[in-house]
Amino acid sequence: MTLSTEITLKISGNLAELKGVREGVRMFLDSTRHIDMSEESGGGLDSVQQNRIILAIDEAVANIIEHGYPDAQALSAAQISLTMRKDAQKVEFEICDNGVAFNPLEHKSDTELYYEEGLEDGVGLLALTVLDCAYERTKGEKNLLRIKRDWSKKI
Repeated sequence: MTLSTEITLKISGNLAELKGVREGVRMFLDSTRHIDMSEESGGGLDSVQQNRIILAIDEAVANIIEHGYPDAQALSAAQISLTMRKDAQKVEFEICDNGVAFNPLEHKSDTELYYEEGLEDGVGLLALTVLDCAYERTKGEKNLLRIKRDWSKKI
């Protein structure tokens, strides 16, 4: 029998909700340590791995809120969801929104620029480069970003 869990958070177009998103993801990731796995599997994620995932999700959701809608009226109708799934082999996140089409995986951050200029915006997208990510624009005209982390891989 495979144990699995799925939780979906609905997010408005308000940046103030990011704190709750981070807390929700952290609690979800903390719970990965309680999945019924064999002791030798080394299941669960350490705090560094958790923080990479939290940073990537935080940045992706912030970018959707800040840049995904053309005006305040469109932002007020934002439909953003974060679905979190876990089982004995992996943890997986799906961020879905009804904003303008944007593939964050095609826009890699330039780390030297950030260090030279002292910029902070966009640095979270760097975390996507070390995670198993995929993007698609659905037939329903929504952005869908999937982030997956297998327990067996070290990052």
